[in-house]
This record gives sequence, C-alpha cells and structure tokens, in this order.
Amino acid sequence: MKKIFTLLFAVGTISIASAQSRGFDHSKEVSGYAVSGKQSALQQINREYDYKIAAVKMNRRMNGWEKSKQIRKLENQRDAEITRARFRFEKDNHSSRNSKFAENNKHKW
Repeated sequence: MKKIFTLLFAVGTISIASAQSRGFDHSKEVSGYAVSGKQSALQQINREYDYKIAAVKMNRRMNGWEKSKQIRKLENQRDAEITRARFRFEKDNHSSRNSKFAENNKHKW
C-alpha cells in the first residue's frame, strides 16, 4: 500500500512539474502563429487591466460598491486605451498604404 501511494505521488509530482515547464512567451507565439504588433499591444493592454481588476477584487479594504465602481472605471479606461491603440495602428496602416500608393504611381502620368 505504501508503494502505491509513493508511486502515485511520484507520478503526480512529475506531471505537475512537466505542466509547469510548458510556458510560452507572449511576444513570440500564441496558438502556433506569430503575433502582430497590433495584437501584441492589445494583449498587453488586456493583461495590464486584468491584473489591475484582479487587484481591486482582492482588496479587502474596499466594500462591494467601491469595488464595482473601481472595476467599471478600469474597464472604461481599458476600452478607451484599446480604442486609441486600434486607431493608432489603423492610422499607421492607412498612412503606409498611401505612401506605397504614391511611390508606385509617381512616374505614371
């Protein structure tokens, strides 16, 4: 019986250790494809605000009403920051398309 428990404990420890070692770098790959700059920026914003919201939820010094108010404020800030980031990337993408168009057509009369 002691050997069975020891064997189960060893198998459990090995499986937990192997699961922990399979980390991935957020900036390199997600689900097998490369992350673009826009996706990377949006993921960073979401991670940052998820962390802040979790910190508010764990705060014992705030009552439920204050927590919900602070969480709504953080979610609104996240939405605004995501909108700004999307606008910035769309603006950059639009200006690069226009410059490529101008370069390709500058000698055509």
